[in-house]
Amino acid sequence: MDRKGLLSLNFLLFFSLAFELSCVTVEDLTKCPIIREQLGSSVLLPLTPKGMSESMKKRIHIIVTKVESPGNSVKKKIVSLDLPKGGSPPYLEDGYKFHLENLNLGILESKKENEGWYFLTLEGNISVQHFCLQLELYERVSTPEIKVLNLTQENGNCSLMLACEAEKGDHVAYSWSEEAGTHPLIIANGSHLLYLTLGPQHADSTYICTASNPISNRSQIIIPWPRCRIYPPVSRQWGLYAGLFLGSIIGVTMILQVVILLLTRRGKADYHQPTVEAKSLTIYAAVQKSGKEPDPLPAQDPCTTIYVAATEPVPQPVQEPSSITVYASVTLPES
Repeated sequence: MDRKGLLSLNFLLFFSLAFELSCVTVEDLTKCPIIREQLGSSVLLPLTPKGMSESMKKRIHIIVTKVESPGNSVKKKIVSLDLPKGGSPPYLEDGYKFHLENLNLGILESKKENEGWYFLTLEGNISVQHFCLQLELYERVSTPEIKVLNLTQENGNCSLMLACEAEKGDHVAYSWSEEAGTHPLIIANGSHLLYLTLGPQHADSTYICTASNPISNRSQIIIPWPRCRIYPPVSRQWGLYAGLFLGSIIGVTMILQVVILLLTRRGKADYHQPTVEAKSLTIYAAVQKSGKEPDPLPAQDPCTTIYVAATEPVPQPVQEPSSITVYASVTLPES
């Protein structure tokens, strides 16, 4: 084959390999192995399958690219290395480091933006090999908390709804189980809610809620029957509250009526109290010359009658006013 034909053959081989790589990276993403790691930790991605021969690793050129989602055609180049130059590449952008000895890609302090599909391309003289894997990062699940959302009692039985929730963790799934396994569980929509109807025979029943995601799981237990004994029936509670409320209203009304009646009677008594006139004393005195017999007192003579009035404090209790009249006779000496 002449030189021009060999060049054309290599050109066609290059385009066919490029087309094959494109088909794999877009259509066969579901076939890539999945690596699940903890968010924030250091991650080491094995970009080549186990058992790969050393001769396959010794290629002329190595390329590592990343795609964030299957529908995204934009590829981000992370590593581009020529093996003949030798040496291990330094730390790359975004906290990546490539290990040439085993073709692993390291990530320091992984973040959510590190998730996606990674592709390793090994280019030789006349061949190209490619490998892929998917990286998923998750936050660890915290210990869940169980709360009583609703509780009712009827005929000695207790019906309640429990809610289980973990404060930390993403893509969390919840499951319920009974420790003894004798009581059927009714799982509500979303699986973090549990409806139970308990009787005295379930006094020691223990229920377990498990919160989990692909990298971690935590559990919490609860014995719900003591909660049923703490809370009285709802219907009795409302009846007690209503009776206390009505009784307090009636009591306050009666007290107000008594107070108003007492104030009204006191006002009437003050209004009708009679005015007490001051007690007066009247003294009559007559003056005449000596040696003469006293004349009989003339009746109401204004020239020889002296009126003196004296006022005293009003005595208690109130009595009718009275007057005292004193008659005195005075004899004048003869001149």
